[in-house]
Amino acid sequence: MEGLQSRGMKTIVICPGSRSAPLACAASFLAKKNALEVQTCIDERSAGFFALGVSAASSTPTAVITTSGTAVANLLPAAVEADRSCHPIFFISADRPGRLKDCGANQTVNQEEFLRPVSRYVFNTPLEGLHKINQQQFITLLSELWLQVTKFPGPVHLNIPFEEPIHPSLNEQEDVFRGWHPEDFEIIQLQEKDSLPKIYPSLNKIPLFDDFNKEGIIIVGPWRGDENRLGSYKTSLDLFQKMCDWPIFADPLSGIDSSQRGLIGYWDLMIDDRFCHKYKSLQILRLGPMPASRGLERWLASINSNQILISEGDSRNLDPLKVSSQFNAGFEYWYNQLIFSGNSFKPIELKLIGELLEKDRSIDNLLDKELKLNGNINEPTLARFLSDVIPTSIPIMLSASSPIRDWITFAGMKTLSRRIFGFRGASGIDGTLSMGMGLSNYLGKIILVTGDLSLMHDSNGWLFARDKKIKLIVLLIDNFGGGIFHQLPLKLGKNSDFEKYFTMPQLFDPLTLASSFGISYRQVSCFEDLEFAIEWGLSSSNTVLIRVVTDSLSDSALRTHLRDSAHYLLDKRS
Repeated sequence: MEGLQSRGMKTIVICPGSRSAPLACAASFLAKKNALEVQTCIDERSAGFFALGVSAASSTPTAVITTSGTAVANLLPAAVEADRSCHPIFFISADRPGRLKDCGANQTVNQEEFLRPVSRYVFNTPLEGLHKINQQQFITLLSELWLQVTKFPGPVHLNIPFEEPIHPSLNEQEDVFRGWHPEDFEIIQLQEKDSLPKIYPSLNKIPLFDDFNKEGIIIVGPWRGDENRLGSYKTSLDLFQKMCDWPIFADPLSGIDSSQRGLIGYWDLMIDDRFCHKYKSLQILRLGPMPASRGLERWLASINSNQILISEGDSRNLDPLKVSSQFNAGFEYWYNQLIFSGNSFKPIELKLIGELLEKDRSIDNLLDKELKLNGNINEPTLARFLSDVIPTSIPIMLSASSPIRDWITFAGMKTLSRRIFGFRGASGIDGTLSMGMGLSNYLGKIILVTGDLSLMHDSNGWLFARDKKIKLIVLLIDNFGGGIFHQLPLKLGKNSDFEKYFTMPQLFDPLTLASSFGISYRQVSCFEDLEFAIEWGLSSSNTVLIRVVTDSLSDSALRTHLRDSAHYLLDKRS
């Protein structure tokens, strides 16, 4: 624990167990010395997502400690998301020693294999017990662990078999707390720059456009880099856009600001068959993974010119369309090499950005007429206006279901007025509340926008609310089941059982459930009351729940109407 803490780890989540007692004791000793923050959680799945939230907000590795057996298996959902969203996290599991393996011993399974498919690195300490490791092996282990979790951020699994005795006596605990170490064994303070240097490609291996003076579009997907590098990334993007004057289609999770020049807010509503045909010869620069837009995917698949996709260190194929040249050393490096290469932009007049900005204004006016901040609450209007009633200093986390899609489609550039977080790695609903708690643990006040099934699925996440430092405002969109499935292009026969097999409404009261965890709540029935409820939530010193009820059928019809109206308006203007 001292070794990992010396490298920069600040937060550990401890789950209950006996075999993991040495790890829990070690973490608690460091917590008493204010060297580590320690949280506890009885649910390993929730613990994993809470730690993921802390890592996402800080770009610093956190750790989860579990005992052996099925406890380790419960870490898999968080490990999957950490892998795909590129967040650094340690999963440290205690295990039975080698003599108890493969012989039917209680709580002994092949847990060292559970997380391997999604881990950057899996390491098992000696099967006879951690006490068999020597100083040099220990220092090598620490260096390798930190290198593997940070060079390409993601999950690292450290599995530690412990031999008996595993519970230290009171005298032994006092000795350790006073700073005892094994004889001739000293913790070496490792430096942050001990990891291997990044190896960048040579200039002739960098994909470039044939003619930077031709029209093009920049598509900015969810940010999957180090949070500390986001500022320089945005600076490079701003400089590039000023040089080429290409419009920008940005995902709410992109991390870029609403002040960025060239932003097109309602790009998702612009893309129809006419758009795909008219703009199929544009050059496309794609930063990061694909935004959650089927229309965008359909258009990009039809493009017959050069597409360049740039990741922030992720060497995996991020192009499901298989139409781009991928470059993995990051946009900032790509832009600097572009400048050094002598490529220049001629001051010619480009018409595309003017055309799209005009379309953007037309759609904005249309939505102003169609969506009013009064009366019953619907999801498109909520996405469009929520940013207006929340101070820009407050981050938002969006659930991976309807909210993220509505924010892409209807929020426009308002959604970029603050930092937005969400699940765009594996895009699941598992652990939504727990991750929001982890984000709040690091960032302070934050608003989580989630659906009822997502909230119920992770109800143990409410356990973290006992920590008064966590001030999460949960805005629950309750549409009585998986409302997003009403948006499926699914033709239903008279004998279909849509609710049973798709929406799956659950017989539970989210307010009663939250109350059982000591959570204060407000029920909001109309838009007029929403702003007051948000103010109440922000003024609270604890975690709170705000519930709004929507009708998923009418909301689905409204989305279709708005999209058709936007397409009709743009066709008419053309």
